[in-house]
Amino acid sequence: GLGVGGHRELCEAFLKACLDEKLCRPDRVKFIEGKFYKCFFYNTALRAWFDKELEKREERLKYRNEFAANYFAGVFDSKGGFAQAGKKGVPYIIGDRVDEIVLLRLGFRVKKERGKFAILSDDFYGWIQPYLKLEISRK
Repeated sequence: GLGVGGHRELCEAFLKACLDEKLCRPDRVKFIEGKFYKCFFYNTALRAWFDKELEKREERLKYRNEFAANYFAGVFDSKGGFAQAGKKGVPYIIGDRVDEIVLLRLGFRVKKERGKFAILSDDFYGWIQPYLKLEISRK
C-alpha cells in the first residue's frame, strides 16, 4: 500500500492531495482510526515509482532549494515536531541515514538522539515553514 500514518490532519491532507490528483478512487481508500490514524490505498505502479524516487534522494536533494524544502516540510509534517530545549523548541524529524546525510550536506547542524534528528540550525524551520501543510506543524 501507499499511505501515511499519524495525526488525523495528516491523513486528511494526504487523502485530499491523492483525490485531487486522481491517484486513487475514494472507494479504494482504507482509513483506520485509533491511537494513530492510518490512510492508504493500493497502487503497485505508483508505489514502485515512489520507491525509486526515495532511492534518488541524495542526488535530488543536493541544493537548498524549494524542492528540498518541500521534501523536508513533508517529513516534518508527518514525523517531526519540536523538542523542548531551554526556552525555545528545537525542530526534529524522524528520518533515516540518508535524511541525516542530506541535511548535513545542505549545511544544517544535526544531532541524532533517540531515533530523532534534532536540527540545531536556526534557519531550518524558517526554510521549510512556507511549505508546511499541517496547522499542527506551525509554531
